[in-house]
Parts: sequence; structure tokens; C-alpha cells
Amino acid sequence: MVLWLAIVIYSMGMAAVLHLRPSLMFHENGTWKEFGYQRAPASRYTIFPFWLFSIAWAFVSYAVASAVSWIVPAGGAAAAATAVYYESNRANYNEDSDDDDDDQSDFEPVSHVTEPPKRPRGRPRKVTSAPTQSQTPVQAETRPGYYVLDPASKEEGLHRYIYYGPTPPPASS
Repeated sequence: MVLWLAIVIYSMGMAAVLHLRPSLMFHENGTWKEFGYQRAPASRYTIFPFWLFSIAWAFVSYAVASAVSWIVPAGGAAAAATAVYYESNRANYNEDSDDDDDDQSDFEPVSHVTEPPKRPRGRPRKVTSAPTQSQTPVQAETRPGYYVLDPASKEEGLHRYIYYGPTPPPASS
């Protein structure tokens, strides 16, 4: 969230500078001034060139975005925190409750407000179920070996595989 906001702020600042072309960074014809120092009024040098501005503006825009995200928390977290705060102080918000009544028997602690579970990164894994009755005998009968694509079958269009192993594979039904 902070990075996207910083990118937006940075882009708006760069667009504004490139549109306005201040004389501190640009010549009258629109070209960039070089980095350096010279006292002449029509100097081709500046102590704050565009490249230095773009680097400095990157840091400033990230700092502003961080400050904004610190002041304005994300919507979901703010809503959860508000719900927890309201539930913990519900007696203070009831208008029809008596001020002298210290009984909070209707108060229920909030236990349903939790953080959402974090998802692992990467591709989701395939959900595999436990082997069924029909899968168990076949798995017990498999023997070590492997199948290789028959090169002659490529020319015919129908692919056939050759089994290489110490014993022949079980017959499929």
C-alpha cells in the first residue's frame, strides 16, 4: 500500500516539474542544466539539476506515503480495531444505561475478531485426499520401473510407451 502511494506521489511530482520546467533546473529552450556552480545570470550550470531532484523526490514521496499510511490505517484493520474498542467499552456507549449501574452482565468479550490467515506465497498446492478403497490395491501392486515414449509411435500419430523395469507391470483392467 505504501509503495503504490509513493509511486503515485512521485509520478505527480515529476509530471509537475516536467510541465512547469523551473529555471533552476532547465534552460529557456527546455534543455536540462548541468550540475555545477557558476555565478553568471545566464548560467548553464545549477546546483540542483533534474536528476538530483528526481532522486531527492523519490525519498520525499516515500516518506510522505509512509506518514500518510501511518496516520490513515488500512480500512480492514481500522474497522476491526474499532469493533474491538466498541465492544470492550459498550457500557459507555449505551445511552439508556444508568450511570450508577456498574453491572456489566450483558458484556461479552469479543473473540470472533481475528486476523485473517496468511496465505502462502507461490502456486496453490493441489488438495489430495486420502486413498480410497479402489486406489489402495493398485498402489500395492506397482513395482519399480518407468515408461519411455516409443520413438516409432510418433510417426504413426498414436503415442505408445515402453515399460522398463525388473518385472512387467500389472495388467490394467
